[in-house]
Amino acid sequence: MQLVAGVGEVDVLDGALRRSWNEVQGWVGDRIPHILKFVRELHDAQKVEGDILEIGVHHGKLFFMLSAISRDHDRCVAVDLFEDQDKNLDHSGKGSLAIFTRHLHELFPDYASRVTAISADSMSLTPVTVRGRLGVDGVRLISVDGGHTIAHVVNDMALAQELLVPGGIILLDDFLGVHWPTVTEGFYKYMQIANRRLAPFLIFQNKLFLTTFSEQPETLARFREFLDRTLPNEIHSGRWRYTTVGDNSVLSFA
Repeated sequence: MQLVAGVGEVDVLDGALRRSWNEVQGWVGDRIPHILKFVRELHDAQKVEGDILEIGVHHGKLFFMLSAISRDHDRCVAVDLFEDQDKNLDHSGKGSLAIFTRHLHELFPDYASRVTAISADSMSLTPVTVRGRLGVDGVRLISVDGGHTIAHVVNDMALAQELLVPGGIILLDDFLGVHWPTVTEGFYKYMQIANRRLAPFLIFQNKLFLTTFSEQPETLARFREFLDRTLPNEIHSGRWRYTTVGDNSVLSFA
């Protein structure tokens, strides 16, 4: 299976992506690494600074991919219930801190000094307490893949909004997923809050990608330029199109 479709270059990122894909159990679309290369390029070009966070890491498959685009001074924070499964109300994933830690030290030892794993129920965090509890200030890349109840999604999106720096990127898992309609409902409930400061720009492989409201138009334009450059044939194949999510124009892939 090709992990980085349309990209011929080989760099240090490719090796990390392949290790996570081949060695770590979990559920990640095979084309997500291509989007992470865009995020790396975007944040380097725009000098976006911040840490990396995932809420709901399971065994770390996506988390280690996110960490692959971290910089030496970034913190990478993994939040999961891990073995405290009594709080996993909807049985969405079953994380293991022991397995996560083993993967970190055996497969990604270069990341060990920047990775922190925190056993926590995200519902116990609030926008007021989240920075101190997680030990982060601003975050530039966040995966929201925790509890899939409506309440969890609304809560976790509010936490992500509080942490995200201007130009940062959020990945919301299972958006429009037929097995988890509560995620989509939770997202639209979040979009109704009065101080909502996030805007989507991409629907891709079961994930909704968002950025900060003011940076959404440029992020969308830069992403389209990235596709034109890296997938020149596919972008005109009919699998990509512009659509609307809420009040925002987004690119979608099917």
